Amino acid sequence: MKVGMAGKYKVLQMSKGNLTKKQQEAKLQAEILAADGLTPLQVSPPNHLDPIARQEYKRIIASLGKLPLRNLDRAELENYCTWYSVYKNTSINMKHALSAGDEEEYYSYVGVLNKATVAIKGLASDLGLNVNSRMAMNMPKEPKETQSLTDMFG
Repeated sequence: MKVGMAGKYKVLQMSKGNLTKKQQEAKLQAEILAADGLTPLQVSPPNHLDPIARQEYKRIIASLGKLPLRNLDRAELENYCTWYSVYKNTSINMKHALSAGDEEEYYSYVGVLNKATVAIKGLASDLGLNVNSRMAMNMPKEPKETQSLTDMFG
C-alpha cells in the first residue's frame, strides 16, 4: 500500500472508510514517524517576521491542535504569515488612500492584494488552515474502480 500517494494525506483518526488492518497499521506507522521522528514547530515566532506576521504566527501556533505540522513546515508557515501581513498592510493602505480620495493610489494596491490573497489561500490549504482543507481531510473517498490494462487498451 502506498500511503498518501493518491491525494492529500489524511491522518488515521480523520480517515472515514473501511481501512484494512494493514492500511491502518501503515497509516499509524507513517504518523508515528511524522510525529516522533521530526522536530516540532517552534512555539515563538521567528524574529525576522514583522509585527503583524508575528501576531499571526502566534495565533496559528495556538490553533494547530493535532495537525501534523513539524519544523520542516516552518518555511511554509512563515510564508503564510508574511503574506498575511502583506494582505493586512495592503488593506490598511487601501483604506487610507480611499479616505484621502486618492483613487489612483487605491487601485495601485489591487494587484498586491490579489497576489497576497492567492498566496494565502494556497498556503492555508497546504497547511490545513482553512475549512475546505480540513473538511477534505474528513470526506470519505469514493472507491475507484480499477481496470486492468487489458480492459483499458484491449
